[in-house]
Amino acid sequence: MSAPKLLMLPANPDTPALAEDKLAEKLQAIGLIGERIPLGKAAFYTAGEDFLQLVTFLGCSPAIELDPPRDPQEREAASGAGRFCHLFISSGEQLQFRGDEQTRPPCCPGCRSPEPHWKARLQAWQTGQHGLQWNCRSCGYSGRLSDLVFRKTAGFGRTFLEIRGIYPSEAVPGPTLLDILEALTGGPWTTIYLRE
Repeated sequence: MSAPKLLMLPANPDTPALAEDKLAEKLQAIGLIGERIPLGKAAFYTAGEDFLQLVTFLGCSPAIELDPPRDPQEREAASGAGRFCHLFISSGEQLQFRGDEQTRPPCCPGCRSPEPHWKARLQAWQTGQHGLQWNCRSCGYSGRLSDLVFRKTAGFGRTFLEIRGIYPSEAVPGPTLLDILEALTGGPWTTIYLRE
């Protein structure tokens, strides 16, 4: 089962990973996240008291469910399907790619030509058969796979703040939240929308 998600991550994929506990502490202090609730082998955070002030929902009357089900089995199923807004923090030293089956071919940052072989190159990098280096066949741009332009459908990073229950373009992080995240990492953050 896949859940709709809004992911926030540092715009620069070379940004060092933030410690999960440090990020969680800061996000609890500003009221974005609330209680930490175990979920299988992981844990999620409920929406905090200022969640709706820090995340802007678009549209005339969005239906937002913030309360998780009380029953643990029902809660796990609801989390997996993204039936309520809740947050996950993931962070690690290894660079990760986050995208889904619907990710469109990315474009070269130099000439904007689509890269039709991106999935094969990504898989070769993930399995250690090839490095991150990439060259555009159209214009000769030389860079890394993480330079490709995915247009808010995928990205590379080490730290991810995930909000489940957010459909594509239904919500955006507000400027206050983005400023706080930028202060933590020393650089801007970006957003992607996906189902995974």
